[in-house]
Amino acid sequence: MNTREWTGIILAGGLSSRMGTNKAMLELNGSVVLEHVTEAMRPAVSRIIVAGGPNVTTYGDMGYDCVQDYYPGKGPLAGLHAALEASDTDWNLVCACDMPLLQTSFLGSIKKLAEMNDSYSAIVPVVDGRIHPLAGAYHKRVLPDLEQRLNQDHLRVTRWLEEIGCRYIEAEELERAGIHHVAMQLSNMNTPEEYERIRNQDSGLDSDL
Repeated sequence: MNTREWTGIILAGGLSSRMGTNKAMLELNGSVVLEHVTEAMRPAVSRIIVAGGPNVTTYGDMGYDCVQDYYPGKGPLAGLHAALEASDTDWNLVCACDMPLLQTSFLGSIKKLAEMNDSYSAIVPVVDGRIHPLAGAYHKRVLPDLEQRLNQDHLRVTRWLEEIGCRYIEAEELERAGIHHVAMQLSNMNTPEEYERIRNQDSGLDSDL
């Protein structure tokens, strides 16, 4: 197990039922959303794994290192499980494919906080009381408990975080670390309306985020 390098995990296996099309492949400023997430994550990690679910062939054809769920149809925990199984590093940065406004500096701060709080199993941001479990850091030690939850169909991510010993990072802590527009960076998109809002936000982001 490599204790110094990090793996990046992008969760892109959802059905996108409310969007009506694959969210990861939507266009945003000349490239697809998945490429925006990849671009932000790549400088912080040594390898990127895409948990592709039913879309794994699409991403594989694009050159991505993909994994399929061992527990299909069981949501983001199943994607996280498959990617952690494939990871060869202790710590892993995790991001959903529908969060294209996340910046490298944000992910780098989560990474540093995880390295400073190594006794925890997960590092997850919280903004205005809302937990963002799909934009955090996870240690590979969570795998046995994660597999147990999947076998028992206990699929609520926030409940799982409470049980594994998660360190929650408030927006103020990230802002003190120099991260700006935390809530905007954590915006995700599940509907066409949210996609349009993110397109508008992306055009107004400062280059020094």
